Amino acid sequence: MLRRLRIRITLLAALLTGGVLVCTLLFAFTVTRRQYLDNRRAAFAEAVAQLQYQWDRYDRLEGDWLAQLEAQTGMRLLLTENGQPLLHTLRADEDTRVLFAAARRAAEQRGLDIGTPPLTGSQNADFTYSEKGGDYRCAVRMEGTAGGRWTSLVAVQSLAPEQVYTLRLAALFGLAAAVGGGGLALAGWFVAGRAVRPVGRAIDEQQRFLSAASHELRTPLAVIRANAGAALHRPDQAQTYLSVIDGEAQRMGALVDELLLLSAGASARARLRPERLEPDTFLLDFAEGMEPLAREKGRELRMCLPREAPPPVQADGYRLRQLLTILLDNALRFAPAGSAVELRLTEKGRRVRFWVTDHGPGVPDRDKQRIFRRFARGHEAEDGARHYGLGLAVAAELAALHSGRLWVEDAPGGGAAFCLELPAGR
Repeated sequence: MLRRLRIRITLLAALLTGGVLVCTLLFAFTVTRRQYLDNRRAAFAEAVAQLQYQWDRYDRLEGDWLAQLEAQTGMRLLLTENGQPLLHTLRADEDTRVLFAAARRAAEQRGLDIGTPPLTGSQNADFTYSEKGGDYRCAVRMEGTAGGRWTSLVAVQSLAPEQVYTLRLAALFGLAAAVGGGGLALAGWFVAGRAVRPVGRAIDEQQRFLSAASHELRTPLAVIRANAGAALHRPDQAQTYLSVIDGEAQRMGALVDELLLLSAGASARARLRPERLEPDTFLLDFAEGMEPLAREKGRELRMCLPREAPPPVQADGYRLRQLLTILLDNALRFAPAGSAVELRLTEKGRRVRFWVTDHGPGVPDRDKQRIFRRFARGHEAEDGARHYGLGLAVAAELAALHSGRLWVEDAPGGGAAFCLELPAGR
């Protein structure tokens, strides 16, 4: 599924970016080609105008100069005076035949016959034509004088260089499009891979979560079914079996509540009911309510408050009590019998810290991050009580919902010190 998603993202990115690339290259190709063609046409027109000016002003043209002009512009010239070609144009080659073909087309299509005096003092024609598989650009200039003398100029330039240039330019831009498209596709594949990686991790985590949750729910359900069947077959001991069923149902209910909180994610933040709480007062009330539980488990509960009252916090009192209960229950389970569990309050900057410290076996460095994951378990508690490995994950989720942090440190003298840090309220 993720591979298909990655392929689709890559294709979409390649189509979008490739479309932009192709449009950009087409625009650049069109502009470059147009500039080249405009320069060729302008150079041809300028050369024809220069030639006409030289001929009209000096009434003579040097053959070497004409040859140099033809070499520089790539054009061929047919010059006539009173219908007679000048010596420079009398060449027995293909270019001469092309020039006379252009003169015939000018006479047939434009009415400019270089062998006939012009009807007016000056006549011009510019056109393109094809001759024997080649395309040409042609300019015809005819000038007449009052004495009956007239001159004609036929200039022809092959369009083959422009066509070759266009093909080469198209190939170059096509290659750029292919290379650029391939590069964009590879970049899209890489970016898509990075984009779907969190999705893959989330899916894997969800699958592990569902698998672990199913496994954890299967155990109490099996106990409930076994005891229900035993109660049916042994009615005289039904009360005992029902008591077991009730205990397992309560534990399963607690597990379901924890699973619902973990699965709610960010939506649980909207259900918080934050209020202004005085941390020292809240912690004293919490310790008073938990004292009987600590005494029942044979542990002492100690309080350590700062001399100056810390700033208030904005928190959901019910959820904050739930979080601290998880930490304290965890400490009571792992603290040695007869030892003390400490509740401490400190302030650092504009953040208030709640500490729950025990002097049990502590948490190895390699497990300090792992124990906050779902269904993560450390070594067994001294009381042997069965737990699901969700308590600290729920506590970490509650801390995040309050924009706080939760971590564990090594306690002085041994043990674990869990710290809940919350931002101070305004």
